[in-house]
Amino acid sequence: MKAVKVQPDGTVKLPPEVRRRFPSQSELAVWTEGDMIVLKRLRPVRPSEIAERVPGSAMPLRAIATEVHRMRQDKRRQRA
Repeated sequence: MKAVKVQPDGTVKLPPEVRRRFPSQSELAVWTEGDMIVLKRLRPVRPSEIAERVPGSAMPLRAIATEVHRMRQDKRRQRA
């Protein structure tokens, strides 16, 4: 474990051994648990994972495309 400081502008510089585990431009979810700050790498959702969410027969491609579009819109709103 390494100690890091939160800078006045809110940034935290990750130690090199931690940065090596995350590709450049990785998206991370961040939340707190008590006195901890938790970071978790986000990964893109595969269309097959979306199809598995719907009970019954396989999802039509158009429905998958609609769901992907909705998820992308939600992601853009979160960035704003």
